[in-house]
Amino acid sequence: MMFDEFNLLIGLSAKAANVNDNPFMAQLFYSTKPFFYELGLPREVVDTMLAQQYQLQQASYREQYPNANTYILFYHQQAVGKVMLDISEHRVHLIDFIVIHSMRGQGFGSAILAFIKQEAAIRNLPVGLSVEKENARAKKLYLQHGFKLESCSDTHELMLWGEVT
Repeated sequence: MMFDEFNLLIGLSAKAANVNDNPFMAQLFYSTKPFFYELGLPREVVDTMLAQQYQLQQASYREQYPNANTYILFYHQQAVGKVMLDISEHRVHLIDFIVIHSMRGQGFGSAILAFIKQEAAIRNLPVGLSVEKENARAKKLYLQHGFKLESCSDTHELMLWGEVT
């Protein structure tokens, strides 16, 4: 597993996610969808909608990436994010990557991406990902790390770092 050796001097570490991490991972997902709470709907309705969206996303990930690994990211023993990767013989695919809002902008995303790219380079693999078109902050981070736009859909942009072999 890629993150077995991951332990940076800046206090970041990672562990393989398990069922006990599901509430934390669901909260991470909900934190990326604040606009649902701005719809004027009752909070219980929004909470139910988000829970259903999260369950659908997880089912989709399991179907599309049955061999993927999910890791919980820690900063000095406090859970601060998650990363989900699918490593094949052709590429490392960054499926999901979320850092809690209060910890963004402190270099953790850059540290994680640098580690993933380093591990992919050792394996001579490119890194691919899909980012929501509206997620300007994530796109900026990926572009800063050398990812290039490969293609677009109505909602997402596919990006790639490294050479496809």
